[in-house]
Amino acid sequence: MVATVREHRIGDVRWTIVRGPREAAFHALGAYAAADIRTVLAGLPSWPVASRARRSPVLFRAIESASQVEHPDAYAELTALAAGAGVPFDDLLLANLRGDLGAGDGTGCTDLAWAPSLLGHNEDGAPVFDGIGRLLTLLIDGEPGVCVWWYPGFLPSNTFTLTTHGLVWGIDSVNVVTPSPCAGRHFVARTAQRASGLAEAVSVLRSRPSAGGFAYTMGQVGSPSLTVVEKAGHETAVTTVDSGFAWHTNHFRRLSPSLDSASEESLARAEVCAHLDPVAPDAKWLVSVLTGAVHRNAIGGDDLMTLSTLVTDLASGEVTLVPRGGGPVRARAADLASGKVEAVS
Repeated sequence: MVATVREHRIGDVRWTIVRGPREAAFHALGAYAAADIRTVLAGLPSWPVASRARRSPVLFRAIESASQVEHPDAYAELTALAAGAGVPFDDLLLANLRGDLGAGDGTGCTDLAWAPSLLGHNEDGAPVFDGIGRLLTLLIDGEPGVCVWWYPGFLPSNTFTLTTHGLVWGIDSVNVVTPSPCAGRHFVARTAQRASGLAEAVSVLRSRPSAGGFAYTMGQVGSPSLTVVEKAGHETAVTTVDSGFAWHTNHFRRLSPSLDSASEESLARAEVCAHLDPVAPDAKWLVSVLTGAVHRNAIGGDDLMTLSTLVTDLASGEVTLVPRGGGPVRARAADLASGKVEAVS
């Protein structure tokens, strides 16, 4: 079956749109982005992860097995991506399981929200992704369209998400001290992207254990509330935010603090967020905070940098995207998720 990959630009942002059957689409994406995927694999500080995998091979393979059995579609996508790029599957698997093998990796991202209808996300990543990350829209046959910020070589599920069903969320990475022999968190998140609505997405996260930890700040276009989901192993904490200000960085706020290892950097950003005093903020205010007070630059001992900022107005469906070093881009979430180039270019 034929798949297509098309490259576009929205202002300063690269936008890749992939259409077709699942495995053909991911194989084509891997071939298209092969050079970038190799750059990522060469530039990631992956040796600590590889070392943990070697020290705990039983856990590593248990996580792989659970990912394959419980999330066969996502596992097939990663397999096809590796084949298309011509890189060893285990290299991509290891990269995708970096946060599932125990505390130690740098953690990134900040989410700010003002209920009922504003959701903002900073996508923080390693410097190797600067200039390589881009918007990716997946139009897989028979599934809802999905738009994410994509790290080449990764399952398109570990950043922010917009879907044609109106789902919107940002994800914060959380270091879990003792991972469970469950599926990788990227695989769980990729499955949740297919949900028909917010309630189903939350149900997926409740019912699908993950080895590592993620905190999701979630909403739905047209919905009057926001939901925060913290997930690690079989533990899930779900909080509905009907009004007011909410924030999240890279440590659990509702699940037991014994589950994770909070970095000083995450705690420092949390302190900034906790002392923000918004009064009826708008999207512009969220953008200003995310690109200012909690923006990261991989300096002063910080390993990560803010690669992009996304703010979504759930009432109108309008999004503002600010890439690192670039100007803001405004579009409709539905147009980005459906790959409607003519509506946003």
